[in-house]
Amino acid sequence: MRLKIFAELGIGNATFFSTEIERGEQEKRLASFIVPPKVDGIYIRIWIYKFVLAFSTNRFVNWQKKGKIKFKLIFGIEGHR
Repeated sequence: MRLKIFAELGIGNATFFSTEIERGEQEKRLASFIVPPKVDGIYIRIWIYKFVLAFSTNRFVNWQKKGKIKFKLIFGIEGHR
């Protein structure tokens, strides 16, 4: 199974630099910025209150409503290994 890697920097996560690694349904977050070996795209995610707006080179513009109240401003690199 292939690893999905999301390297992020910005405010709203526990640390300014973080990396999320997904393998199937398992998810792990690291407090460091690890660029994926194979980059699939880049994105900017803005989460204000319960609304999330994401601009991505893969999915273009995505709008979601979440159950959590947060503020995040994140730049990320999406890829895999």
